[in-house]
Amino acid sequence: MLNEKPYMDSTHTSQPNPNINDLVSKVKDLPPLPNIVSRAMEIAHDPNGSVRELQILIAKDQALSAKILRIVNSAMYALRREVSTVSHAVSVLGIDTVFSVIMAASVENVFQSAKSLGTKLLSEHSWGTAIAARAISKRVQYEKPEEALVCGLMHDIGKPILMQNYRDRYNEIANDVYRGMTSFHQSELMAFGFSHAHVGALLARKWNFPPQLAEAVGYHHNPITAPRFRKLACIVSLANSLMISMEIGFQKDKNLKVSELPAAEELKLSKPALDTIANETKSAIEATSKMGN
Repeated sequence: MLNEKPYMDSTHTSQPNPNINDLVSKVKDLPPLPNIVSRAMEIAHDPNGSVRELQILIAKDQALSAKILRIVNSAMYALRREVSTVSHAVSVLGIDTVFSVIMAASVENVFQSAKSLGTKLLSEHSWGTAIAARAISKRVQYEKPEEALVCGLMHDIGKPILMQNYRDRYNEIANDVYRGMTSFHQSELMAFGFSHAHVGALLARKWNFPPQLAEAVGYHHNPITAPRFRKLACIVSLANSLMISMEIGFQKDKNLKVSELPAAEELKLSKPALDTIANETKSAIEATSKMGN
C-alpha cells in the first residue's frame, strides 16, 4: 500500500507533488496507531467481533473509560438516561459508535506529541470538526455518521507530524495563520510541496483505516475532486469550514460564507440548515469541553 500515490492536489504549490516514497523519506516520524485503538478497530470491523470483547478492552484503561462516559453522556448523543458504566455504553451505543468515541478520546495524544503552544487550538478545532461532521452527515443522510466523526477527528492529524519534523518553519506558518495572513494548506504547499492533508492521508493508510477515511482526510481542502468518496470529503470539508467561521482553532474568519462553498452546494445545504447545524455543534462542543480533563 505504501507504494501508491497519496491523495493530492496541485493547488497553490510551486513544487512538484512528491510521491508516497518522498513523503515517507521527508516525514519520518509517523506514529503507530495506539494499541487500544488498533484493537478496537479490529473488533469493530470483524463480523464476529463481540460487544463483550470491546467492553473488556476498554475496562483495562481507567482514564479512557472515564473519557468515554463523559462523551456518551453529553448532549452529543442525547441519551434518555445516564450511562454509568462502559459496559452499558457499549450495549446502548453499539460497537461502531463506541469505536468513534475511543478515537475521540485517544487522538488527543497525537496532538499532544507536537508539544507546541497551539496544541489546545488544534485539539479544539479537530474535536469541533468531528462533532460538526457527524451533525452534517445526519442532515444529508450519510449512512455512517460515526465514520464522518472519525474523519473529522483525523482531518488535521498531519499538522502535529509536520510540527515534529519541521518545527521552526512550521511555527512560522502557524503564527502567520493565527494572524490571519494565510492558511495552513496554502503555506504548507509553498513550503514543502505537500500539506497536512496529504500527510494525514498517509497516516490513515499506515494505520490501515478504510480507504474512504484516507480519501476524505486527503481531500478535505479540495473535496469536489475526491475521486471515489466525494460526499464524505465534502462533509469533512464543510465541517472544517464551519469551525473556521465559528473561530474555533488557529484559523478564524467569522465572515466566511460557508453556504456558498462548493461543498455546501454539493451537499445541498442552505444557510438556514447550516446555521442550525452550527448551533447544534456549539451546544455539543460546550457539553464535551471537559472531556480531556
